[in-house]
Amino acid sequence: MSGPKTPSRNTANLNSPSKGSSPTHISQLLTIRPPISQAVSGKTVRRVTLHPSIYNLLSLSVTSPQHNNLVELKVDDSTSSVIAVAWSGSQGGDPKCIQIPTSVGDDLRDLAREAQVNLDFSEKSKSKVEVKKYLGLIGNVATVEIEDFLQQIPVGDSEGWKYYLEHYLIDVRYISEGTIFSCDYKGTSVSLRVKSVSPSERPFGGYGSPVNALEGRLGGLSIKETRVYEFDKLSTVAFKGLQDGPAPSTPRPKAVVPTTPRKSGISKEKPQEVPREVKSFPVTKSSSIGGLERQLEILRTHIASSLLHFKRFTRSNLTPPLGILLYGPPGTGKTMLLRSIATEAGANNFIIDSSLIGKFLGESEASIRKVFAEAKKSVDGKNRSIIFIDEIDAFAPKRGGTDTTSDSRLVTTLLTEMDALAAVGEDDGKKDSSRVIVIAATNRPNGIDPALRRPGRFDLEIEIPIPDAKSRLEILKLLLKDVETEFDKSVDAGHITSWANRAHGFVGADLETVVKKAATRSVHRSLKQKEQGTSLFPGFFLDDVEVSESSLSISAEDFETALKETKPSAIKDIVLELPETKWTDIGGQKDVKQKLKEAVEWPLRHPEVFQRLGGQPRKGLLLYGPPGCSKTLTAKALATEAGLNFIAVKGPELLNKYVGESERGVRELFRKARAASPSIVFFDEVDALGLNREGEGNNGGGGNSTGVLTALLNEMDGIEELGNVMILAATNKPEVIDPALLRPGRLDYILYVGPPDLESRTEILSIKFRKMKLGEDVDIQVLAGKTDGYSGADLVKICDEAVLAAMREDLGIDSVKWRHFEEALRGVKSVITMEMIRRYEGWTVGGVKKF
Repeated sequence: MSGPKTPSRNTANLNSPSKGSSPTHISQLLTIRPPISQAVSGKTVRRVTLHPSIYNLLSLSVTSPQHNNLVELKVDDSTSSVIAVAWSGSQGGDPKCIQIPTSVGDDLRDLAREAQVNLDFSEKSKSKVEVKKYLGLIGNVATVEIEDFLQQIPVGDSEGWKYYLEHYLIDVRYISEGTIFSCDYKGTSVSLRVKSVSPSERPFGGYGSPVNALEGRLGGLSIKETRVYEFDKLSTVAFKGLQDGPAPSTPRPKAVVPTTPRKSGISKEKPQEVPREVKSFPVTKSSSIGGLERQLEILRTHIASSLLHFKRFTRSNLTPPLGILLYGPPGTGKTMLLRSIATEAGANNFIIDSSLIGKFLGESEASIRKVFAEAKKSVDGKNRSIIFIDEIDAFAPKRGGTDTTSDSRLVTTLLTEMDALAAVGEDDGKKDSSRVIVIAATNRPNGIDPALRRPGRFDLEIEIPIPDAKSRLEILKLLLKDVETEFDKSVDAGHITSWANRAHGFVGADLETVVKKAATRSVHRSLKQKEQGTSLFPGFFLDDVEVSESSLSISAEDFETALKETKPSAIKDIVLELPETKWTDIGGQKDVKQKLKEAVEWPLRHPEVFQRLGGQPRKGLLLYGPPGCSKTLTAKALATEAGLNFIAVKGPELLNKYVGESERGVRELFRKARAASPSIVFFDEVDALGLNREGEGNNGGGGNSTGVLTALLNEMDGIEELGNVMILAATNKPEVIDPALLRPGRLDYILYVGPPDLESRTEILSIKFRKMKLGEDVDIQVLAGKTDGYSGADLVKICDEAVLAAMREDLGIDSVKWRHFEEALRGVKSVITMEMIRRYEGWTVGGVKKF
């Protein structure tokens, strides 16, 4: 079946001058030249370029209201003419040339065929056209009917085309009936035809003085004499001949087409309807989602209320929820919930995603309106629809001082469409109407425009939290259900129960990553066993490695390693990779170790005891003492032994020179710590952040650190609950810390970490000696007795200096002798003085127990 034929350009309506124009005017015969630039835009689509001398000779102007810059182009022996917009420009020194764009050139070809004249548009063309000023009337456009005669525009883009073409035609400015022009839209060149023009009742003028109101009304009666119309901001566009389906990249028609009268009509076939393109989520069943039974039940209840029992609400003068917002940290299962609802709800599903965002003005809003319009229709007998919007914060950000016009238009469109859903009554009189509910998801609920979160739009907000130990167990059971393992997957065996209890702060996506890493380690083990000493990946390994069809088999060791290598998503950017340090790596400090275990491990392992007795676990601990007494090392051991998410913060790194940035850093730090709870936030050298606001060290209470301290106090014990977050701080200058930081409820557990005694020094040296090759004359008890008053760091320094002394003596020496330790003792002196110890032991703070 042949497609629609390209209509001929009918330029008869651009023919002879109107009755009110001047009977004579100057004309010029100019040689045709192609334009220097082939770029086609609204301003250049009908523009011809004349030499300045010819431009002035024809009395053309773009500034005077009594004149216009339109010219008539005529071919020899032709009874018709083409009207174009003249522009003054250089012609390379030749005033007798005219540059003609492609659109005007096509019109001239039609006239040349009518006059049986051949026109050449090359650089060396000798073809000439007659050019004279247009002296006819210029009307104003009320509505112009644009015809897609090649059926290139998808029907779903009609609203986007309307916005685009109205602005495009404002640049074109002058149009007439029968004009064919091309424009680029979404990377496609599309040819359109001006089918008809409905003039405006506004007065329009022509050559000479401006017309008065009476002349304007008389001119309005002579519409047939008006050949050119001006399209302005008050004009609108109507469409004819749109079709479904994607717009093909069809070039502008260049074929020679017989000239036909404009009024004879165009033979067009009705475009074949193409089924609506339906986007869908991957099939996901609720049985594959673990730990979200409560959220699923709430979702199902409200969806049933809105879509099935709507009349029961309206009869009671109530409106069921028409919008549901799912929010929570990334990876907790929001998108999976959307997929399961889309799979199991039995409704028509519509998706608003990034593919609806267009680069042209109004295109995105038109796409969103189309989705809501189609959702309101009954499809395949179903009169229930759900619109899903994932990552809604990208579509509806907060409107404020930094938002763009496009953001505001998108938000306004969503607000309008959601209000329209609530306006549909119980009996709206439309047989094909459908009940619609909107379900959206985001991990930034505070980034959404507040107008969307009010009742009547997103009435219901459901939090999808970070899973607890019970939920993590359910998720792991689902992830490992179809995986072959070398360990017992049952709950009674205790493997997955232990892993679920230790995966503090892990979301569902993190647990899935752990299983994938364990599976990868399983593949690595199987390859290593097959190769047996040779290279695992010889040559181009994808071609040389033997592919096994056997299923994966994950061992408990694979899972343990994968769990240690994976960090929770919420704190990946702030967790430091600390070396593993255990309590056995710290010599002495038995009382400090026991107090830390009581303060940190008991609330996690025995929470029921605190609840039964009505007590509150400790919120913060402060370790203070002389430098080098294992305060930071103790914090490392606590992080390793407790198995919690450990966030280490160096005091000065939160300070920022820009106003408000330091406080924002503190808030963001605690927000992530709460998201990954239970967790430990360790502030090393906390005195840099908590300087006394009344002391001289903080400039009399002013400065940047004051704001940081205030933010820190509010986060530790303010309006918002700290949750399962333990604060651990260390300092060697406790006297400069602000008292508000040391009151009960904040750092309310103060531990003094002093110099090690004889027993502790012996233990520290024995730990260090495990890694050293010592001579038989080295006596650990003698060395421990000679180092009274030394810190743990001093003892390690003595051992290292002894190794260097042995190397200086002989690089081939087999062990470190006692003489080397004596030399090290003479060179290393303790930084701890008796005055310093008395100051630390005498420091007190009211209201807080000190150990």
